[in-house]
Amino acid sequence: MTQPDPISTQIMPVPSRTGRKIRLERIELDILSGPDAGREIRLTLPSVRIGTAPDNDVMLTDRTVSRHHAEILMTRDGLLLRDLGSTNGTSLNGLRIKEVFLEPATILALGSTQMRIGAGTEERTYEISKENRLGSLVGGAELMRELYGLIEVVAPTPTTVLITGESGSGKEMVASTLHELSGRHGPLVVFDASVTDPEMVRNDLFGHIKGAFTGATGPREGAFRHAEGGTLFIDEIGELPLELQPRLLRALESREVVPVGSDQPVKVDVRVVAATHRNLEAMVEDGRFRADLYYRLSVMSLRVPPLRDIKSDIPLLVRNFADKLGLPCRLSPEAEAALRAYHWPGNVRELRNVLERAAVLCRGGDIRPEHLRLLDVASPQVGARIESPLDSSASAANSPAQIKAMERRMIGEAMARNRNNKTAVARELGIPLSTLKRRIAEYGL
Repeated sequence: MTQPDPISTQIMPVPSRTGRKIRLERIELDILSGPDAGREIRLTLPSVRIGTAPDNDVMLTDRTVSRHHAEILMTRDGLLLRDLGSTNGTSLNGLRIKEVFLEPATILALGSTQMRIGAGTEERTYEISKENRLGSLVGGAELMRELYGLIEVVAPTPTTVLITGESGSGKEMVASTLHELSGRHGPLVVFDASVTDPEMVRNDLFGHIKGAFTGATGPREGAFRHAEGGTLFIDEIGELPLELQPRLLRALESREVVPVGSDQPVKVDVRVVAATHRNLEAMVEDGRFRADLYYRLSVMSLRVPPLRDIKSDIPLLVRNFADKLGLPCRLSPEAEAALRAYHWPGNVRELRNVLERAAVLCRGGDIRPEHLRLLDVASPQVGARIESPLDSSASAANSPAQIKAMERRMIGEAMARNRNNKTAVARELGIPLSTLKRRIAEYGL
């Protein structure tokens, strides 16, 4: 049996200068016999469950079909069908099967119902937005407006999304906007996969039952169950320990999680959005990331452009940050020119930090280039960087009380955003973890 190319089977955006379309891969079912004969079902989902229970993706009325009879999965090797322990079984050419990869247009029998199952694609047109903001995102450059168009098409679907882009480019804002436009009524839950302890990751992601381990005095739901009915945003998915990746894959495929210490799965209704600044394809080649998990996560891939590619948005971003943060300052033409000339290795996050510091240094007046403390503006180099607002050398010549107050506020806000994950906070602020720990102790946070 010839298997599909694993890359060509992914649901990827295919921008066309003439039409601007995305091609979505779908599972196709044609019911040939039984009470539901004549139904044609087309679902752009990575997995489809079939049975008589109302929580299935395809609900049948045939009484010989079990409540949860079978499931079809899109995999990198083609469509995979699994029988879910049905009473009357699933048959192919008269033989009862448990699990099988499907040839194109395979005819199967579920109880007394026959159906043809295959894979297809559909194209959806999207337009480049005319707006300079969408949800939590701000920017009017063409790359941003094209991203808005893709988000508007993808957000209302249950499709798993992989957001790629450099650190600080705004991947969490894309996830927030996807959730905001999804129509899902549950919460947006953010989970940072960069925690180094695999057991802590497993516990935080899937939860535990009372007595699962020493100190587990009560049950814990975990991120999946906290996100019930909503969206789970898994940040830095490339850092997820290799030994935990099969568990995440199982949760995505089965829509169930197994808490630590339990052998009873718990059903979850969660849309998963993941993000990474790493090249997951290269990690798959190196054996550091599972190919099947990568395939499952990258059903739809969205790329967030780095700030250096959308420098025309800098004035708009500056005004947005100033309004949100309540900064009483104005950007001088010379400072704006300096911001446009800089190469922004830390992207939008770095711009926000630079602006916060500059607002303190300008004392409510115009922000000038010297307040920005950008290095190598005239001839950017790969190694150039801004002086961190948490760097004592950067603050030595300014009011210690003002700098300390700003540092304390920035760390406190970053700790809140990252749920007290010090590793994530240090990465966001661009400082060593040891420096962050000293500042936390110093400021009594």
